[in-house]
Amino acid sequence: MANYPAKVLETLQETPRVRIFRLEREKSFDFSPGQFAMLSIEGLKGKEGALVKRSYSIASSPLQKELEFCITKAENGVFSGAMHSLRPGATVNVQGPYGAFRLKRPVRENTTFVAGGSGIAPLMSMLRTLILEGNTPRGMRLFYGFRAPEDYTYKKEIESMAKSGKLSVTLTVDQPTPSWKGEKGFVSEAVKRHSDYQKTDAYVCGPPIMVPATIKALVEAGFRPEGIYKEQW
Repeated sequence: MANYPAKVLETLQETPRVRIFRLEREKSFDFSPGQFAMLSIEGLKGKEGALVKRSYSIASSPLQKELEFCITKAENGVFSGAMHSLRPGATVNVQGPYGAFRLKRPVRENTTFVAGGSGIAPLMSMLRTLILEGNTPRGMRLFYGFRAPEDYTYKKEIESMAKSGKLSVTLTVDQPTPSWKGEKGFVSEAVKRHSDYQKTDAYVCGPPIMVPATIKALVEAGFRPEGIYKEQW
């Protein structure tokens, strides 16, 4: 397990609430797609004087040189607010990796990925890894739900994956605008509406309400419970 001060190499305002951070990655930081790291900022302490730490899923692939995190600025969020104020050159302590949520090998054809909000991060690590390996399984499908159209994180990259034919994408929003052309409602409901996918393995990541509802929808659609892997916060 690694524990080191990582320099912030780049920050990008991905959506109004989500900022992407690319950090230095030490050679000793070896992780599997799907895992997370514990981040902290020197001097940022809570009310009781303890260092504030937060866990975030890694969005980059182990095949990439940098570590990437997409961090949503939470309302009154002490840590996320501090992170959003950082600029290149700042330092963030990285500890990890942690977590049993990881890409299983071999990856089966027709694998389904389901993300809610920032739950897209570990799934991006998985998808990026499969694409960088150059042997993408056939029939991969992504269901991605988010609050409003402006919250579509990794839009350009996901659309590029879809255009390449390597990934089928279904998008849905909870609060659609009049111009929204995609599906509406919770992502678990979108999973229920689609029955044209093969029932192999599924990876699910998102908030506590979304994950069990999605697993229930997948099981009802014919997925094996032992083939559904989940992560929630």
